[in-house]
Amino acid sequence: MIYFLLLVDIVFTVGAQLALRVGAQRIGTESISFALLLEPFRNVFILTGLILFAVSFFIYIFILSKLQLSIVYPVATGSILALITVASHFFLKEALTGVQAIGIVAILVGVVLVLLPR
Repeated sequence: MIYFLLLVDIVFTVGAQLALRVGAQRIGTESISFALLLEPFRNVFILTGLILFAVSFFIYIFILSKLQLSIVYPVATGSILALITVASHFFLKEALTGVQAIGIVAILVGVVLVLLPR
């Protein structure tokens, strides 16, 4: 059950990042102003990203109460890095190079190694 929650946390964090990216693109400004500070509250993608991050935060805190930080953090961080890169390629049409693909494989091998029984 706890590893399922870790997976949910990872998916929510990736979803939050994707939503924030889309929201930031829609705001599309290059200068900072007071109006810009209010814009995220009118942008459904940024609001969605913030909500997903908030839910992810509380799930993560619960997970930390049950599992070792030395397992949770590398698994979550590595998985999030790999999944954001892949999801950005498919959903946001960002480039995915061969070097990045090799890096993703290396990260996922590291995640598996961290999860192996000690």
